[in-house]
Amino acid sequence: MSKPENRVLTRDNQTSDNFYESDQILQERLRQSLPAEVRDYLEKKLRKLGKQAAAQMDDWSLSADDHPPELKKRDRLGNNVDEVVFHPAYQKLMKTAVESELFYLKYHPDMAGRFRGARHRMGFALGQLYAMSELGQYCPHCMTDGAAYIIEQFCTPGMQQRLLPRLGARDPAQNVTGAMFLTEKSGGSDVGANLTEAEKIEGAGYHLNGEKWFCSNVNAEVIMALARTGPVAKGTRGLSLFLVEQVLEDGTCNPMEIIRLKDKMGVRSMATGEVRFDGTQGTRIGEEGEGFKIMAQMINISRTYNSVAALAGLRRAIIEAWQYLNHRITFGKRAATHPMIRDKFRELGAEYLATFMLVWRALDAMDAAENGNQRERDLFRILTPMVKWISAEQSVYGVRECMELMGGNGYIEDFVMPKIFRDVNVLPIWEGSGNIIVLDILRASQKSNGLQYLFEFIEEAAGRSQHYDSLLGTKLDKIKRVWGDLQSSDDREALESAAKPLFRELIRCLQLALLAGEQGDANTTRSQLALRYLAEVEERDLGTVQPMPPDELEILIGWHYRE
Repeated sequence: MSKPENRVLTRDNQTSDNFYESDQILQERLRQSLPAEVRDYLEKKLRKLGKQAAAQMDDWSLSADDHPPELKKRDRLGNNVDEVVFHPAYQKLMKTAVESELFYLKYHPDMAGRFRGARHRMGFALGQLYAMSELGQYCPHCMTDGAAYIIEQFCTPGMQQRLLPRLGARDPAQNVTGAMFLTEKSGGSDVGANLTEAEKIEGAGYHLNGEKWFCSNVNAEVIMALARTGPVAKGTRGLSLFLVEQVLEDGTCNPMEIIRLKDKMGVRSMATGEVRFDGTQGTRIGEEGEGFKIMAQMINISRTYNSVAALAGLRRAIIEAWQYLNHRITFGKRAATHPMIRDKFRELGAEYLATFMLVWRALDAMDAAENGNQRERDLFRILTPMVKWISAEQSVYGVRECMELMGGNGYIEDFVMPKIFRDVNVLPIWEGSGNIIVLDILRASQKSNGLQYLFEFIEEAAGRSQHYDSLLGTKLDKIKRVWGDLQSSDDREALESAAKPLFRELIRCLQLALLAGEQGDANTTRSQLALRYLAEVEERDLGTVQPMPPDELEILIGWHYRE
């Protein structure tokens, strides 16, 4: 009898060498969602980025995380320079993103209008693969996308012609990045408490004065900043939006000081800082006092990035644990075959698929809304905060569970799991923490038809479903009854207190409806496996849990890395 080997993993252990080719769930969704012309354009780019994400990007990401950016305040002669110095790995990651056409296919004038009905889904398909390896730099990419969108929608043709070719460049030597300087010490999420002032000067410009407290991608060349042109008493209605460029058109530096960089728990590869405006030149975008209304569109883009980042982090964690435990021998057999571990993967796989379906439904609405569909515009308005909230929470929970599944090695920095865990913990906080998000869902429910459209969608799904009609119908009836009671009351505090559990229940009901409505053989099988588990959880009694057979579990996870 041969002596057992003292190894962490079996000799046949494998990992994916291409995150796109291995991901059956993403591939199937893109086949369903995107027109053939779009898929033809995108396919090679997805395969290339999927390979980079599984190989070089992973090493660069760990290096950039180990060597976060540093702020160089002065040069050797004592001149103020306020330069953010990055590790070379960060620049390689940036080059990869730019060359992938993450921005080019959406905003470069060469592509104007070509993929307008699908461009956001195209960008987020690439982004999901990118963020599976590098979540930190995905934030600067988010800021760049948002800044380009605001310029495209609200700025003068001259500004568009000057800035969009650079924000949408696919040549790293030409590319510039964007940022959003929004919050201040005085208010945080209460943006209406902002104190930064904008003073009108001769011509069309303004001078901005004040401090911005949380500035992600602090080194950006193109910045969107809120400043007050009206009294503080007017709250957000006194705020206007300004385009602030790091270098002015005459080549001189725009005066602004980076006070310090934040020492963050996660997403350490990118620079977040505090900035002081001191006579900083800015160009107003839109009407005076309409700044927050315009900025809200950039925030919606940021929340969508947050949701895709949550998907990417959770997907990567599940796959790391899945690959590891399929090649880890414990108690005489492969760890992934133990019943309790199979049940945990069943939970994680079902929750991931339910969250994936919800996020991608919001992306469908995003593109359709841009194409002029008012119903989808209302749906996107309410889905955006819903998806941001639930995907972030699920990502943090799921990554923690995957870390535990891997045991001690899941906690060791030689592996990628600690970095993923640090990175995803920012997602429930950025772009509006949970309570702020719930208040926004409440506003969307009262100011658009989005909630009614969600009710109608769930009712239709219940009507089509043979096995889950009762579950969906019962849950929806309860939600509608509670919502109606709250709406008829004048008690604002009661409404806000009840909103969080009510909307959480609605989101779960919507996830069940999305899974129940899936069509197509392979996807239906996977969706039905997830739906069956989630329905069991809703109605579970002690002693009724059955582990999923290994072949079904492989279908649910949807990750192919073996020959």
